[in-house]
Amino acid sequence: MNKLLSAVGLAMVFATASLLAGCQLYFGDHSNGGSGPKGTGSSGPGNPPGFSCNGDAQCAAGCFCADGVCTEGGFCGNDKDCGTGFHCDTTRSSCIPNPQCTTNAQCMPGSMCDTSTGGCMATCTCTGDADAVKKGFGWCDEARGTCMTGSDPAGTCTGTVTCTTPAPTCPDGQVPLRKDGCFTGQCRAIAVCEAAPACNALQHQGDCVNRATDCTTVFTGHNCHGTTCGISNVDCTCDSYTFSACEDKITSSATRIEFGQ
Repeated sequence: MNKLLSAVGLAMVFATASLLAGCQLYFGDHSNGGSGPKGTGSSGPGNPPGFSCNGDAQCAAGCFCADGVCTEGGFCGNDKDCGTGFHCDTTRSSCIPNPQCTTNAQCMPGSMCDTSTGGCMATCTCTGDADAVKKGFGWCDEARGTCMTGSDPAGTCTGTVTCTTPAPTCPDGQVPLRKDGCFTGQCRAIAVCEAAPACNALQHQGDCVNRATDCTTVFTGHNCHGTTCGISNVDCTCDSYTFSACEDKITSSATRIEFGQ
């Protein structure tokens, strides 16, 4: 019985040591299996540091393959467990180097190219600029669904316009983009803007009505009749009305009529 307990205890010690040390501890005979020191070739998996590899999967947990050799990276449950320049390979619970890159397209969705280090930097995933801003980033690369730092190079839905270039006519549900104080000539869906556009940026009646809490929908009346037309709408009626503009709310009313001829 004592021998049995001793054997069980010894097995538990080795199992615990293997779990804790991972890549640092290796058991087994590798003299005939092709697994060997640097440069000898290896079929893996489970090779310890200093042994040859053709990819991370051939190295023990806690290791990664660098220049054909298994190298210690550490254990992890998520990216925060790894040091700068590393992220977590959750399938192997191993810290591995961030991929090298020169463009964002070379990085996985949810990460961008950090030009200062030449590696992919984890950010977050997003559905639009507003989502990215809410998560603490500058804008969303919708094509990759990735949060990005800085300002959207394509332009923003908000900001002061200082040049005389006219705004493009946008479809319902969209507003003109602005960059460097000018309109870019492009439009963006209001739903994915980095913030709510100004009332005067809304070009369509429905978009203005949807912002009734802070915007006033302005209509122009046509062929209007009444002694007060042009002054008030007390006894003024018009044959038809058309949407004229969307303005910041200046009264308690959500609509305003301008009486035309």
